[in-house]
Amino acid sequence: MSSDTRTGGRLGSVADGYNDRFGHLFGEMNALQLLFLAASLVGLLAAPLWTSLLGVEGFLRTFALASIWAILAMGWDIQSGYTGYISFGHAVLSGGAAYATALLLTHVNPDLPFLVTAPISVLVALGIGLAIAIPSLRLRGPYFSLVTFVAGLIFYQLTYAFSGITGGELGQRVGRLQFEVAGLEVTTFDPVTRYYVMLIPMLVIAVALLYVARSNVGMILIAIRENEEAVAAAGIDTTKFKIWSFVLSSIPMGIGGVLLAYFYGTVNPVNFLLVDRSIEMIAMAVVGGMSSILGPVGGAFLVIFLREEVLYVFGTTGRWVALWTAVLLVLVFARDGLFRKLWHKLGDRGATGGDDE
Repeated sequence: MSSDTRTGGRLGSVADGYNDRFGHLFGEMNALQLLFLAASLVGLLAAPLWTSLLGVEGFLRTFALASIWAILAMGWDIQSGYTGYISFGHAVLSGGAAYATALLLTHVNPDLPFLVTAPISVLVALGIGLAIAIPSLRLRGPYFSLVTFVAGLIFYQLTYAFSGITGGELGQRVGRLQFEVAGLEVTTFDPVTRYYVMLIPMLVIAVALLYVARSNVGMILIAIRENEEAVAAAGIDTTKFKIWSFVLSSIPMGIGGVLLAYFYGTVNPVNFLLVDRSIEMIAMAVVGGMSSILGPVGGAFLVIFLREEVLYVFGTTGRWVALWTAVLLVLVFARDGLFRKLWHKLGDRGATGGDDE
């Protein structure tokens, strides 16, 4: 399907070509939206270069951390943003995967390769996700949210109850990530390598979730959010699809949890299981724009950059006050999210109009 692009020129032709080939898979874009997306991608891929030229190499650590949180925010979004079943316990999924990695390295074999521990850890996240989803998704509204919230509290306390295994408050050490690809050793001791190790999975997951979100599965999840009774009346098993949403969510949550464990080098309950971590994921998705996949990516980068690089001027406690105040202002004045709003503006400026649903 070809799109009419008033911006014209080569960029308009490129947008038309994209829409013809991939628009039905990932959503159509006009020339301005395509330019914005391409510029953002180039900026991320070339970050080691331009941060070095500008003398802000420390930004690489922030962008690596933001990439991980973008994975977590997208993982939350495909479940809660698309179905409308708001989870306050998603940190349990990422935390479960992180703890699985730490416990395997601590209690089984410290030399276990990443390609062994990572899949097992993601499966643990998937198992936890199903354990929460199967009994709770028959509930609705605040009852579902309360169940996920309480599940988060239980897992948090379990790390202290079994401190002999989990390390309690101090947690367990994971160390840095090291593995080989095609004979080349990859280690996250190097800041540039660490950045790409965190960035590339984020980009792959974003593409995969965009595809799912625009498939029939994604459409049904949105329909469940809008009118679950009507979907059920059409003969569709809504519970099955809601469980699928947890499955789709648990996999990126597990991957994000593993990457976060290697990013910090240790796994402890405060950094991984505290309910604040779940709230942060929600805030990132809301700031960027829920149920859009790319919105939570933008929200994660904005929130992490503000938290790590800008709001430090207010002090350790003051930056959190400033950050949550900013999130509150977005909730009040831009409920659809900043990046979603920008995306629609770009869509309005072009001829085809934005389409991020």
